[in-house]
Amino acid sequence: MDRLLIALPLLVVASGASAQNLPAIDFTCPNDIRVQAKAGGTVTINDKQATLHKFSEQYFEAKGEGVTISVSLDGKGVPTVSYTGKKGANGICEVTKEVETTEAAPANEVKPQE
Repeated sequence: MDRLLIALPLLVVASGASAQNLPAIDFTCPNDIRVQAKAGGTVTINDKQATLHKFSEQYFEAKGEGVTISVSLDGKGVPTVSYTGKKGANGICEVTKEVETTEAAPANEVKPQE
């Protein structure tokens, strides 16, 4: 029993530090699923914290909101993200493209006097 009590905190520490090489990601999956992660491992699915599991240095899974998000890193650390949901739903996620707003330049710019 004493060995179990010693081992449990070690497992908790190991799982907390396991996503060290997970890059920051922001992906949108089919069915309006948004996946975001901070570099190092805090992952959210639709703005709710997910449970992250590390299987190797290149493969992670995040679970929450009824889906499993798979993150695979290539040799350069570039992520590919996919999801599996209820009733066999699945698909490839794409990098979220933020809407860029550009402000119009003022029509009458003041030029410095020479």
